[in-house]
Amino acid sequence: MLPVPYIIILLFFWIGLFYMAFQLVPSGEQQELEERLGVGGVANAVSPLITALRPLFNLMIPLVRWIRLPRYRQWIERKFINAGMAGGLSPDEFFAYKLIMMCVFWGMFVGLLCKVIIGWDEPIWIDAAALGVGLFFPDIWIDGAVKERQGQIRRSLPYVMDLLTLSVEAGLDFIAGIGKVCEKAKAGPLVDEFAYMLGEIQLGASRQQALRNFAFRTDMAETRSFAALLIQADILGASVGPVLRAQSDLIRTQRFQRAERIGAYASQKILFPLIFCIMPAVFVVIFGPIALNFIYGDMVIGN
Repeated sequence: MLPVPYIIILLFFWIGLFYMAFQLVPSGEQQELEERLGVGGVANAVSPLITALRPLFNLMIPLVRWIRLPRYRQWIERKFINAGMAGGLSPDEFFAYKLIMMCVFWGMFVGLLCKVIIGWDEPIWIDAAALGVGLFFPDIWIDGAVKERQGQIRRSLPYVMDLLTLSVEAGLDFIAGIGKVCEKAKAGPLVDEFAYMLGEIQLGASRQQALRNFAFRTDMAETRSFAALLIQADILGASVGPVLRAQSDLIRTQRFQRAERIGAYASQKILFPLIFCIMPAVFVVIFGPIALNFIYGDMVIGN
């Protein structure tokens, strides 16, 4: 029989799972309020797990408020901005999320799997590994969200750049071209960023500052180059149309080069399964009968 402390920990663990599952199902009143206010999309920007755990953050913030780490706090805020979830979690809430994930992973892998299902008295390094996975899980999650969003922006960038170039070359100015892109292009992270940049300009920000903010939020080489060229053209008073056309051609060339580079990496990555998985099977099929014939002689051929 399990000791009493483990039983209490598992009890709280299952209560927490039930509470998270209950929080994931919104009530009818909440859905009605979201429809009236039009904020349903904002809630979907953050992970459902974060939404379920959010009521626990305020309870655990006093435990993590003493953690300073100013550079790490800036990294957290920057990652949430790059992931399109600005204001989704504060650094203190993110630290609380780490603490909760440590408890969850320890309860799942050690308390539930090792203690209850297997009945194994695990060594201390198993506990440390489970706590370490829970500690770094939020970092892996937010970093994966940033890379996924940047991939979506990178895939839609050539089409959006062509549409913006055609709009500007057709006679529209840059601001009107951005508005036309937000109106005609397929919805996505890049179009959302352009709409946000257009809103900044309409609220009084200069075009140069709006472009710098756009490059900061996306944090990609392509968007930084795009913003730098437009800022330079704005400073020198050059026409925006040829700049956009040259940038569009450059982005397509970079996309083609990136595809070639990924293909070259794929040929290198295939060497490992080829050497350790495929070639041994081929050797067994080819040289197996020869080895058996050499060992047993004519008995193999006769049979």
